[in-house]
Amino acid sequence: MQKCKFTRSSVWINTDATIKVPDDMFHDKRQFLTVKGKVENLGANGMFLLTDERVPVPATAEITINFDTSSNLPDLLMTASGKTVRLTKNGVGIKFTAIDLSKLQKCIIQKINDSGAPECEIDDFMIQES
Repeated sequence: MQKCKFTRSSVWINTDATIKVPDDMFHDKRQFLTVKGKVENLGANGMFLLTDERVPVPATAEITINFDTSSNLPDLLMTASGKTVRLTKNGVGIKFTAIDLSKLQKCIIQKINDSGAPECEIDDFMIQES
């Protein structure tokens, strides 16, 4: 098994994402499939979205990540582009094709600060640029 260049880390329980992918199967009724789910893990290169929906693989994806669904604060929302790369019975793996790592880092730091945790370390992937 090949080792990933960047790690993925578990995220907070109330971190959700919505992805919008082309829906080739039902092109006469709708052009896009919008899927919402919980983010299981996240890294600089990708994420895994927990969902029961069958998501096309491979497909381009427009992604919105909400790091705090209870507040919906703009500082804890971000967008990215990606490609679906793996489908399992639990969800879909997405590889980022475009993501603002600086915004990702800011969202995570804001979430850590809001959590009141006395000491938190940010994984190396948060400070590396691609």
